[in-house]
Amino acid sequence: MNLTAQEFDLVNARACLQASADAYQRSTIRVTATDTNCLIVEDADCIVLAFRGSASIRNWITDAQFQRTTLVSGVDGTVSKIHKGFEWAFNSIFEQLLLALGGCSFASRQSGKPLFITGHSLGGALAILAALELQRNGFRIAQVYTFGQPRVGNGDFKQRYDAVLGRTTFRVVYQEDIVPRIPHLPAWHDPYRHVGNEMFISSLSPLNSSPFWLNPPIWRLLLSDAWGIYRAFTVAKFAGALDPVIDHHINNYRLALDAAVETAYTAIK
Repeated sequence: MNLTAQEFDLVNARACLQASADAYQRSTIRVTATDTNCLIVEDADCIVLAFRGSASIRNWITDAQFQRTTLVSGVDGTVSKIHKGFEWAFNSIFEQLLLALGGCSFASRQSGKPLFITGHSLGGALAILAALELQRNGFRIAQVYTFGQPRVGNGDFKQRYDAVLGRTTFRVVYQEDIVPRIPHLPAWHDPYRHVGNEMFISSLSPLNSSPFWLNPPIWRLLLSDAWGIYRAFTVAKFAGALDPVIDHHINNYRLALDAAVETAYTAIK
């Protein structure tokens, strides 16, 4: 891992994606009541915390709880609200998570090994909540990488999160993946908002160049979506309606990052 990187790092992103994929296969902590799982991997120079994505009916029930709950009320009258299902799942595992991380070889929370936090899908949403809470508990958060992550909270939550971790948080979004586009409502005046930096992998990227668009403006996203939808229906006809769902699969993220690494390696040569 590149421990000095403050910007998006392909090596770190690939390592985090691998941990996110591994979290589907094995876990360090599992809470049966909510079917919430995470994997903790300790290396010589860092620790990676990966949350498992949606893998059961109970997880889909968690995803579907779009109602929001208050996380923090500010003295200025602002209120941070987050997805009720995500909070329910995260709260069920947080106490065990603190105990498990305390068992890693930290000299102290501030001077110990840096922590990378990651997750795919539902796991990405839990990674965001974990990063904020662990940072508040004194842990050194190096970077946060999420893949196909849904929105977690409202505008005030975004401000609170970005004030401390926005610079080192990277949400990787593959093409027309539908999950990062939800949830948006229930409140028109205070919708769900994304945190951190978006690394958008667009099908419009030229060959032999980086596929990533950093925090693209809305017009570029709409242009990419329009091309992606056209391409899907042209190739797959009516089956193209499933393309935004297929784009969510973690294997697509793996292939895209592998291709980006190959492109970068070719450019260096």
